[in-house]
Amino acid sequence: MIKILCLHISPRRPSYRYRVKQFLPYWPEYGISLDPVCISGKETINLFRYMLRYKEYDYVWIQRKALPVVILKFISLCTRVIYDFDDAVYARECMTTETINPQNRGKIGRFHYTLKKSAMVLAGNATLKSYADRFNPVVHIIPTSLDIPAVQNGQAPESDVVTIGWIGVNSNLFFLWLIDQATRHIQEKYPNVRFSVMSGKKPEELKTEWELSEWSSENEKTWLSSIDIGVMPLTDDDWSRGKCAFKLLQYMAYGKPVVASDVGANRDVVSDGLNGFLVDDLSEWTQALEKLITQHGLRHSMGENGKAIFEKGYKRELVQRQIAGLIQDDHEKRNR
Repeated sequence: MIKILCLHISPRRPSYRYRVKQFLPYWPEYGISLDPVCISGKETINLFRYMLRYKEYDYVWIQRKALPVVILKFISLCTRVIYDFDDAVYARECMTTETINPQNRGKIGRFHYTLKKSAMVLAGNATLKSYADRFNPVVHIIPTSLDIPAVQNGQAPESDVVTIGWIGVNSNLFFLWLIDQATRHIQEKYPNVRFSVMSGKKPEELKTEWELSEWSSENEKTWLSSIDIGVMPLTDDDWSRGKCAFKLLQYMAYGKPVVASDVGANRDVVSDGLNGFLVDDLSEWTQALEKLITQHGLRHSMGENGKAIFEKGYKRELVQRQIAGLIQDDHEKRNR
């Protein structure tokens, strides 16, 4: 049995739920055991509690967090390090200002050192891989995945009401501002269209009226089944290009057509005109949404195409098998 210790930031983060937690029940099928340990906040002490135990593990899997150099150096002397990241942690978040969130040279330095000291790096998309390639020769693209829904409702029967949905954490509600002019136009022109957001709070200071469905793991499945169209607006910058298009995969897993900004990993997930639309400006956002609102058959066919794309390359068992294969190959080479 290959033993792995996973050091992660928080069990509440989507990156933990979908890049660590959902895999836990299935690792024994691959001859792997994985112990998750939180190392943030009050639980930072766990970094030191495990000092005498790191050698017991074949790998320490660090999920997203760049550790202090001294601690990472010690861990790398004890065992092999796997570093996994699914955000452009090297870039300034686009929803902040330079004065609020300046580039932290110490943080970037720790991140670069982590990449260098890792036996392998798991990057969430091609943009992240390209960045990590500068510091490590063993970098693999591992998309964020999810299980196929137990009950896939796909598109609801034809109805007068069309629901356009967005799902995400509170800090990313900022992106809805980018399309507010287009969505408000849609809302005024089509009284049968409702806008639904699944998050921790409603977006503020927008002209478009979004209805809030508060996030929970149980509500998420019901909400994804209930919407008709999923959207993912982004800015075109280093931070957004590092995003892994996960909300698009969520929509697609439930058979929903998508409309997304033509940025970064969105281009890998959306085949324009097949499972949704890639758009650049407000006019294109409006046109794409109007096509899907007014054509139930198009919504259905694009949703089915999206589901097929998801099942072919992004479902949990496929991605977990890929990760397991990488770890098994590395472990075999190490023990020859």
